[in-house]
Amino acid sequence: MTAGAYGVCLEISGPLAMFARPDTGAAPTSYPAPTWSAAKGILETIAFFNDGAAWLHPTRVEICRRRDAQGGAVSYQRYATNYGGPLRKATNIRNGTGMQVFATVLANVCYRIHAEARGMRAGGGRNPRHHLQELFERRLKQGRCHRTPALGWSEFTCDYWGPPRRDETVVDEELTLDIPSMLGAVWDRETSGGYVSRFDQEVRIDAGILHYKNAEP
Repeated sequence: MTAGAYGVCLEISGPLAMFARPDTGAAPTSYPAPTWSAAKGILETIAFFNDGAAWLHPTRVEICRRRDAQGGAVSYQRYATNYGGPLRKATNIRNGTGMQVFATVLANVCYRIHAEARGMRAGGGRNPRHHLQELFERRLKQGRCHRTPALGWSEFTCDYWGPPRRDETVVDEELTLDIPSMLGAVWDRETSGGYVSRFDQEVRIDAGILHYKNAEP
């Protein structure tokens, strides 16, 4: 994080998580950690500005574990759900039935997402970055959110979200992984952007920490 930045940190955990790899198609498999866009989306469930005067920019994610848990590995499990959206087969839509979707998801995850409030300094002594930082931290302490945080897919709600629990959880320093290619941003700007896929190459989780490569999407 740069000197003088308006930093925030959110810890979030849950029994299941899904940050889908686009190359895994109709039976998706999760990345081992949140993508940059997923991390941004999680942060914005707590606080954001509609006018785009400031925004939360994820800088890194720490993969954590409980102090009494064994580390050094990411846990996956099979998951099945019934999909009822417009991408079903014609026969499913005609009969009003769901389509079963299989996936490989993460199990028992815990992350600390670090970010900084960025934006343009407004005139008249206003500082939207400072305002957003204060709003985020206040809402985090109060347990308030704009909408319920989820770990990727909306049905994967968390069992904890809030300030870091440093007395209960620690960064999993035994975990080191190489990710050849990872989805970074899906918008061409941080606010009010158009759709575009950006991938980061040779991403690495080093001693439990993933530093996001896309400094500016």
